[in-house]
Amino acid sequence: MSSPKKNKKKFTIAVEGNIGSGKSTVLSCLEKSPLCDVIPEPIESWTNHKGHNILAMFYDDPHRWAFVFETNALMTLAKLHTQLAKAPVKVMERSIHSARYCFIENLHRSNVLQDVEYQILDDYFEMLISNEACKLDLIIYLRATPKTCLERIRARNRPEETTIDLNYLTTLHRRHEEWLIPRAYGDTPSPPVLIVDANQNKERVYSDTNNHVINLISC
Repeated sequence: MSSPKKNKKKFTIAVEGNIGSGKSTVLSCLEKSPLCDVIPEPIESWTNHKGHNILAMFYDDPHRWAFVFETNALMTLAKLHTQLAKAPVKVMERSIHSARYCFIENLHRSNVLQDVEYQILDDYFEMLISNEACKLDLIIYLRATPKTCLERIRARNRPEETTIDLNYLTTLHRRHEEWLIPRAYGDTPSPPVLIVDANQNKERVYSDTNNHVINLISC
């Protein structure tokens, strides 16, 4: 990356995509740049919340633990939104927006979240976005097929993800498409969405993502 102009505003980017779409790989490359402050998903807060692995509990019994997990996910992601950036570009791995529009929405449509739980989470989300703290300047959507995502999940072999199947990834893919392609949901003003073909090899995916970041800084 080239050096940004002095006194230019800082930007917040969310790298979004399905489980296994390559977000962590892209962020591990971007964090090598002095222009990027990379903020990974708060996985540790989800797998060890005062000794409780909420993520594993959710996958083991989603009807029992979905509301607890998604409440914690919104809270921990919101904290990352408010975290001060140490570089011109703050790059987040997911955001509260995908938590709401993809994961919470999918759980409700799958009848895992009850209506009252869904409404409470939506109220919480609306409260969190009521100020500028959770605003995004750009969304980079790593668009990969569910089949590609499943292959990558199996290859990395995380213990919490052993129950993830193609059907679950397909429904999450649809939620991402509904949210990011026609922009059907209305958090206004909507940040622009740049789509990267994440079915490519990781070097090409990183190159495409890096170019989008450079273009944003140069504007």
